[in-house]
Amino acid sequence: MLDLALNSAAVISLYFAVGWCLKHKTAKDIDEASLMPFADDPEVARRVELATGKTVNAVQTAEPEPPKPGWGTLEL
Repeated sequence: MLDLALNSAAVISLYFAVGWCLKHKTAKDIDEASLMPFADDPEVARRVELATGKTVNAVQTAEPEPPKPGWGTLEL
C-alpha cells in the first residue's frame, strides 16, 4: 500500500513539475522544440517542412568555414 502511495505521489509530482516548466512557453516555442530533432539533417528537415508546413529554423544552410592555416592536420 505504501508503494502505491509513493508511486502515485511520484507521478503526480512529475506531472506538476512538467506543467510548471512549460507554463511560460508559447505555442511557437513548443513547435520549434518539436522540430529540433530534424534540424541537423537538411534533407530530413526539408521533408518535415513539406509534410507539416512548418519551417525548421535551425538548419545550417551556409558552407562551413575552411580551417585556419596550421589547424588542418596534426602529425604525431
